[in-house]
Amino acid sequence: MNEEKGILLESGTNELEMIVFRVGTGTFGINVMKVREIIQAPPVTAMPNAHPHIEGIIRLRDEVLTVVNLTKVLGYSPSEHPVQDKLIVSELNQIKVAFRVQNVSRIHRISWEQIEKPTELSQGLESVSTGIVKMDGQMILLLDFEKVVVDINPDKGINVKQVKSLGERERSYKKLLQLKIQRCYENCYMKLFLKLDMIK
Repeated sequence: MNEEKGILLESGTNELEMIVFRVGTGTFGINVMKVREIIQAPPVTAMPNAHPHIEGIIRLRDEVLTVVNLTKVLGYSPSEHPVQDKLIVSELNQIKVAFRVQNVSRIHRISWEQIEKPTELSQGLESVSTGIVKMDGQMILLLDFEKVVVDINPDKGINVKQVKSLGERERSYKKLLQLKIQRCYENCYMKLFLKLDMIK
């Protein structure tokens, strides 16, 4: 019971939980709130004429999920031991996607202050990340999973037509915040929480 409590966020804290995993030679992280489950990678059915980053599809219980190979997304060499790979099943913008990774280590609780913004000297990492966490002597890159999905299928991102479809509504700061939380990329979430914390 104490162990379970230890990995849960307390209400009102300036913290988040991050699952750390490896792809190629890199160490990366994802907000635990985006993760539905982590499974051993099953056989994947290839799809003809699919995007280069899409490995194929799998059936998980009663659902068919698209598998995105993060090795290809990040430009690493293919996995040397694919049978040992894991799939991180994530829900982003109300769609479920499975991301292939080589290894999943553990859950870490971190504060927003530990997250640094990628700089222009990060050799292009700013295009696929929302922040960098320095922890235990290593650099952990927080990937922008929403951007990965939108780069594959732009229709899954927010666009002008989607905004117009909301129609005329009464102006409310609360509703605006809810819209941002539901629609923005992970870096939008981060900036919002940091600004709210500074106001407090």
